Amino acid sequence: MVQPISAATIAAVLLMSAGAARAQSADPLEGFNRQMYGFNKAFVEHVINPTVDTVGPYIPPLVVEGLGNAYSNLTEVEYLLNGALRRDAGMAATSAGRFVINTTVGVGGLFDVATPFGLPRQTGDFGEAMCAAGVPPGPYIVLPLAGPANVTSAGLLIGGVAVEVYLLSFISTALATVDFLVIDLGGSAAALRYATDIPPGADGYAVQRSDYKSYITAACSSG
Repeated sequence: MVQPISAATIAAVLLMSAGAARAQSADPLEGFNRQMYGFNKAFVEHVINPTVDTVGPYIPPLVVEGLGNAYSNLTEVEYLLNGALRRDAGMAATSAGRFVINTTVGVGGLFDVATPFGLPRQTGDFGEAMCAAGVPPGPYIVLPLAGPANVTSAGLLIGGVAVEVYLLSFISTALATVDFLVIDLGGSAAALRYATDIPPGADGYAVQRSDYKSYITAACSSG
């Protein structure tokens, strides 16, 4: 004889189903994200870390400074948008000027020639600016060779890289190619080293996702 299913059992099943649905809606790209997280982690462990440990001590300080300047130049697009979202024309104009000058005269940002021209680097929290402007961040996403992001910021990052490479192509196609492969992708990949410090035994992907969402929540609360 088939035993009737108790109300408590039905309730438990419904609660589990609802919890699973909420988890899926909170991270609709989880399948893709976990694959990218695994790829990034393996890339850091087997490519970036050995390269930095082996080659890093022999790279001249001026080269390290130049590559750092070039990667920082890429983030000027973020501060340009930061100023636009805050309706701060001065901040947006300064960042735009820095990006154009350092990308062209500064040879892809290797040299910071904008600061001596009276255009200092701007500061500000991009996540806070997006929330203040009412721009939804979109679903959580893990980018290959870049790490945690959201759909909106990922689109802006890709757009910024495209603009930089496009501008450099007017100077030299080879320079634009080197800038994209060595500086943009290389700088993003190097930054992954700071996003893979996960406690032993923990679900690294879940920890990273929680940290990023905490950042976005805090940014929106302060905005």
